[in-house]
Amino acid sequence: MKKKSFIDNSEVKIIPLGGLGAIGKNITLFEQNDEIVIVDCGIMFPRDEMPGIDFIIPDFEYLRKNRSRVKGIVLTHGHEDHIGAISFLLQEVKAPVYATKLTIGLVQSRLEERPLGYHPQFIEVKARQIEKIGPFSIEFIRVNHSIIGGVGLAIETAAGTIIHTGDFKIDFSPLDGEVTDIYRFAFHGEKGVLLLMSDSTNAEKEGFTKSESILTDKLAEIFSTSKGRIIIASFASNIQRLQQVFDIAVKYNRRVAISGLTMQKNIEIASNLGFLNIKDDLVINIEEANKLPNKKLVIIGTGTQGEPMSALARMAFGTHRHFIAEKGDTVVITASVIPGNERMVTNIVNALMEAGVNVYYDKVQDIHVSGHGSSKELKLMMTITRPRFFMPIHGEFKHLKKHAEIASQLNIKESRIIIAKNGDVLSLTKKNFKKIDEIKISEMYVDGTDVGDVASDVIKERHEMSVGGTIFVTTVLSQGMLLSHPEIETRGFVDRENYKIHGIIKKDIESRINKLAADGLNAGEIEFHLKKGLGNFIFKITKRNPLIIVKVLEV
Repeated sequence: MKKKSFIDNSEVKIIPLGGLGAIGKNITLFEQNDEIVIVDCGIMFPRDEMPGIDFIIPDFEYLRKNRSRVKGIVLTHGHEDHIGAISFLLQEVKAPVYATKLTIGLVQSRLEERPLGYHPQFIEVKARQIEKIGPFSIEFIRVNHSIIGGVGLAIETAAGTIIHTGDFKIDFSPLDGEVTDIYRFAFHGEKGVLLLMSDSTNAEKEGFTKSESILTDKLAEIFSTSKGRIIIASFASNIQRLQQVFDIAVKYNRRVAISGLTMQKNIEIASNLGFLNIKDDLVINIEEANKLPNKKLVIIGTGTQGEPMSALARMAFGTHRHFIAEKGDTVVITASVIPGNERMVTNIVNALMEAGVNVYYDKVQDIHVSGHGSSKELKLMMTITRPRFFMPIHGEFKHLKKHAEIASQLNIKESRIIIAKNGDVLSLTKKNFKKIDEIKISEMYVDGTDVGDVASDVIKERHEMSVGGTIFVTTVLSQGMLLSHPEIETRGFVDRENYKIHGIIKKDIESRINKLAADGLNAGEIEFHLKKGLGNFIFKITKRNPLIIVKVLEV
């Protein structure tokens, strides 16, 4: 008898469009029976080679083509690397958004900045709540993280249960008393977990991540010894950290000023939703703040990642409208540095120290507690969920690889572990987990109001200008002959008074143009060949690759 071929209706496709191989831009698609559920949609900070770019968002081309199949958007928590691109996604896809109360509040605030032209549907969920979304039944499971309202997911599929941890750690004494719900993770482990997708950010760190509560004593110590102003730099979304600062400010009889629109908005949202408890008259406006003695003031703002326009950066470099960091101030940077931002943070720390400011930051004073689980917490998650297959998520490749090694140590076979890449199409069935295809995706940058492919000429030109400077060449031809010597203007290349270099370049340009014109080339063709040849010549004599702009006029 011939074997009958059949389609496995239990197959689930998993397509990460972001979040793998780098920190940020988290988004994963789950597909079954021709229906799609999206988990998270975040941004990523630009890299050094992307000057002027605000942030990077996922490539929505696949979702654009399949928008009618999307049944829901699920958000695990309210950090920018998980919700920051939601306004761009909702321009492409209309689907209900499922999230906890604070996460919804933060998303709605972002949508005020980039209005959609319609009102998306938000469905508030709570821990242990189960929602039927498209072909999936999804349970929201409480997790600790450096923001209120974080959840992991138990996704019931036709193939089996998928656990998606979201960003998590296992804190036994969190500030809000809401511990990670290991009971529900273990419950699903007892029933049987087909696939575990787990946060890899701290996979290289040994042991357990410290509890958020230990920072209370450290902050109190700083407040008790500081004689001048205290400036706190924090993520605007770290509501629990902000609560610590408010409480300690009350204890040490200081008033608090808030600097930065995002920080002000998030504090207002969290306070209105009941997640922040702020004593009456504790917070004062900036105009009043400068009337207080320095020893009575705390300033809270953004700037933990060295962002050039953040409150801390402007205070450090003297461009803030109201506050300039000065000798006697104390600055506390309460966050670790996201990979890629080290140089910007170092520049700010150096500027502050040069001004005589006392600076507390994570690399030296251990003033930050991570919101991500270290190796023993990752092992605990694997042990209680007991997955058949494993996929590390959320991290650079080195984090994903280390997490995969941890899984191997816990006797998960290497053949059942996949280190995926963004754009991979993964097939999950009861018996198999494998890559079956890939989607070509691009990094999409946001530059003011423009959104485009990161490989565009604009970014290339900015990079060339920032590294090698710019050369402008103008020349006039008439009937194939030069009417005058070429004109050269340079910016950021060599000193304009360097007549020797300018003279050598001019001579080369004139020689090339005469030869190209003699060959019968038109103005456009001369521009093309001159730019190419001139680039090679300039690198040979200067070892630089400036941006070259050539304009040949014909009269």
